Amino acid sequence: MKAVMFVIIVFFIGAGYFGANMFGGDPNRIAEVDGVSISSEKVQREIDMMRQRDGESFEKRYPTEASRAQLRSSIEQQLIDNEVVTAGIARAGFTASEEQVKHWLRTNENFQVSGEYSPERVRSIMQQNGLTESRLQEIGREEIARQQLQNGLQSTSFALDHEVETLYRLQEQTRDVRVLRVPLAKFSENLTFDDEVVEEYYQQNQARFMQPEQVNLRYVRLSADLLLEQKKAEVTDEEVEAYYEQQKSNYLDPAEIQVAHILIENSVDNAEEKAKDLLARIQSGADFAQLAEEHSSDTFSAEDGGKLDWVDAQEQSEESAGTGWAPEFEKAALALENKGDISGVVETSFGYHILKLIDRREGKTTPLSEVREEIVAKLAEEKADEEFYSKETKLNDVLFEYGNDIELFAEQAGLEVKETGVFTRSTATGVAANPALLEKAFSAKVIDSSEVSDKIELGSKDIVYVTAKVYKAEAVKPLEEVKPQIITALTKEKAAQDAEEFANNVLNSLENGDSAEELLLEEELTWIENSALKRRDSAMDFALVSAVYELPAPEGDESSYRVKPLFNGDYAVIELRGVNYPDFSAIDEATKTQLEQTAKSLATQSDSANLVEYFKTTVEVSR
Repeated sequence: MKAVMFVIIVFFIGAGYFGANMFGGDPNRIAEVDGVSISSEKVQREIDMMRQRDGESFEKRYPTEASRAQLRSSIEQQLIDNEVVTAGIARAGFTASEEQVKHWLRTNENFQVSGEYSPERVRSIMQQNGLTESRLQEIGREEIARQQLQNGLQSTSFALDHEVETLYRLQEQTRDVRVLRVPLAKFSENLTFDDEVVEEYYQQNQARFMQPEQVNLRYVRLSADLLLEQKKAEVTDEEVEAYYEQQKSNYLDPAEIQVAHILIENSVDNAEEKAKDLLARIQSGADFAQLAEEHSSDTFSAEDGGKLDWVDAQEQSEESAGTGWAPEFEKAALALENKGDISGVVETSFGYHILKLIDRREGKTTPLSEVREEIVAKLAEEKADEEFYSKETKLNDVLFEYGNDIELFAEQAGLEVKETGVFTRSTATGVAANPALLEKAFSAKVIDSSEVSDKIELGSKDIVYVTAKVYKAEAVKPLEEVKPQIITALTKEKAAQDAEEFANNVLNSLENGDSAEELLLEEELTWIENSALKRRDSAMDFALVSAVYELPAPEGDESSYRVKPLFNGDYAVIELRGVNYPDFSAIDEATKTQLEQTAKSLATQSDSANLVEYFKTTVEVSR
């Protein structure tokens, strides 16, 4: 399925996949695909998004520079491949009309709220991702083109009758079979090994019994987050009330305004005259929303009668961002007083606008009761940060003087000395599992010194100082410690040899025309028989069914025999007596239709994979 992933519509805006061709001359360019630049900054954005999304699990998956370098290389290739496919589709001549793009916008789930198209949602996405209206439409064309290609491949795929018949014969065949399962456990009982055998195995396989290096750290940790809950309990009502009064302006929700507009862009012929004509029609009673939908150059707001989002009813100033609209637009909008008021024609750098006041909301101050917890958290964070930086300074100041005694060192800042417990690189937990600490834990500066380490930054406002209490170098574990492990390994090896030998003895007997019943009685084993075994037959263990269907059909009337190892270590002796094929002429229409679709899907996948490979040979990629 990987070969056809390129035809699946994915909304790439959040990941920034379609932003590369908006820029040129990128000094951080790592590749260029048919004139489209892919930069190292874009790759880093992808990594940053993964880190933000996955949190701590990202650090665990990519703890080293080598693993992150491999991740970066993988993302680079993904971005290049995506652009190769985009360029290949464009060269193939696939495109989309304005109506198709509009339909894509209105039906795309990313632009919907509660299943309905939302212009506000569209504008929010555009603003968050720095997209223009034309760029978003271009993205729509690219996605539609991909779907056109997929539809084309699907529509041209076909299934021949013999292909459908072959699938039917494979899917619906049954097999006459008997199977003998030879369990490993049957040959593991009562096995014993003398000390010489154990010793020999130990000497020959010492690499299996290596104990990786281990360390137990004593550490002093200072974390603003760990201080936070303590500081919340210390915040007083008086402090909360004083902060609220000092910051009251921050809890004032300003008055808001919502307007609709009709825009006639400068690029429209006789734009000003057209705007004036529309204004005259509105003043004569024409429906504003209908005229916006029919004539406004702002196609997104036009979908909603020209309606724009609610904004703060404030003028732009050094203290306020205001409405965020163009100054001329803002001035005209704020001058509207009553619902339904219409402005004159307003000229901005975008063109000519006609404004209508939809509604106003009065400003209000949020009461203290509603923001108390928020203020407590803010004050606690300030207190925690203040204590963190104070103690961090103290620790740095006394490190030289008390660095030979971690207890005295911690005492200077009123902190506690803790232990990680013994761990290896692969068994670290808690604070020891932090990649920054794990990297230092086995360094010479820590394990070869009794001194307190330099500061190790675990994260933002989270630091630790360590010293090694116990260190054990990599070494072979003592024989007595691993003796049970060796006996288990020897038992498994011997049992596997004996089980395979037994299975082959049964096979030889069958091939020589004997019944092999005496061998089965000796080990108390019995055959499992099935005269019409299907691929998905629950009457037999799945592992056995899989082994049976790996065998080719026997020739003529003779049975075929085979010994097959099973995934759990057991063996199976299989006697395949015959394969029964269904009568294709008796197939029902529903099954035939389903198989035709399967055959067409397989053909589409093959065509898609071939087309992607072709794109790679025709699209220019430079690094």
